[in-house]
Amino acid sequence: MPRRQKLVFAGLILAGFAMFVFAALVSDGDGSDMSVSQNPAIDRIIPNRGDEVLQQQTVGIDLASGYRLVRLTISPDGACRFPVDVTSQVRHVEGLQQYLFTPNPGQLIEQLAADDNCAIATFEEIANPGTTQQIDWTFTVS
Repeated sequence: MPRRQKLVFAGLILAGFAMFVFAALVSDGDGSDMSVSQNPAIDRIIPNRGDEVLQQQTVGIDLASGYRLVRLTISPDGACRFPVDVTSQVRHVEGLQQYLFTPNPGQLIEQLAADDNCAIATFEEIANPGTTQQIDWTFTVS
């Protein structure tokens, strides 16, 4: 292959790579979690799916007006196999509909387990008690 063809070929490969990098940097997505953003009951999960957090990280859910938490469990593994029901120790931030659990000494969970953790929030519409929805998410503790 002549030298000029090799240079053109290398230039095209380099241009293609640059386009992938550019597309990743300027993607129009905001990285939002579809199961959160598509559910009108959920404003936010804390921490977000896949986040890397510290062992004392607050875990919880921010619900839309008209919804309430029924149950919050946290598991020390990514498969939600060993759930600890922390609902009795959840702090409710009135007006914001946030339900938050922070590990501390004396709590059911004193610190989050290293590596993957799983949280499951069960919630219901206040106007329709007994009909629950559920969301689960995993995050990593370093």
